[in-house]
Amino acid sequence: MSAAPRCLLFTDLDGTLLDWDTYSPAVARPAMQRLIAAGVQIVFCSSKTATEQRALCAEVGLPGIWAIVENGAAIIAPENAALVNASEWVPDEHDADRAVRVLGMRRGEILQRLEPVGQRVGLKLHGYAGITDAELAAMTGLTIAAAARARQRDFSETLIDELPEPIWQQLEPEFAAQGLDCRHGGRFRTVTGAGTDKGAAVTWLAAQCGAAMRTIGIGDSANDWPMLRAVQEAYVVARPDGTWTKLDLANAQYLSGAGPAGWVQMADRVLASLQTR
Repeated sequence: MSAAPRCLLFTDLDGTLLDWDTYSPAVARPAMQRLIAAGVQIVFCSSKTATEQRALCAEVGLPGIWAIVENGAAIIAPENAALVNASEWVPDEHDADRAVRVLGMRRGEILQRLEPVGQRVGLKLHGYAGITDAELAAMTGLTIAAAARARQRDFSETLIDELPEPIWQQLEPEFAAQGLDCRHGGRFRTVTGAGTDKGAAVTWLAAQCGAAMRTIGIGDSANDWPMLRAVQEAYVVARPDGTWTKLDLANAQYLSGAGPAGWVQMADRVLASLQTR
């Protein structure tokens, strides 16, 4: 962690910090800088890969930060971080200067276990591993380079199938039988090892700062529920149509702004509260 942060802010990315259509953080960038100046430690907590999150850090001019990647399947430490139980960390395959604490299952094993899931109900499930960068770019509006970063997964697989909700519910016990979890994010579904979620990663990382550390979370989808449940203060931004994903959270504050506009509203509230402490 940075020197004596005043609080930890765990933020989802797609549809929250990033605009739903453009994937741009431009609206929220000034608010991010104000929070950092006020002593807030920002932690990305997303289904995005480490490669994607590093590119985003460079885009917004953030220093190296702690990052929870691929729906909580791993935690990436910044360069030269002081690591608790250093033996539990391994070098990042894509950046040897950073360390990874693996909390879930490696992608290769996930892909093997996915094979029988769809077969049990007569389906073939399709994920990032089976499409090209260009195909993903066409589906999402990402650039080819950004699509390549999205497909560079190490601890999860993203499913692109558009199936009726009853079918996904029918598949839940099949995923569980293979030791997998499948969660719906803002756009697709992410499969990780069972017991892996954003909340477990948030709880572990926050514990490194001590029980007295103030923790804040912000997201937009059901995929963020474990993260928001694990923090003291939870914020939910609006969806592009002005509605919210209703989450069973006693501590949730629903923001009127969609995506990064809502993120700015959260930042204003956090900054105001810091001035009174």
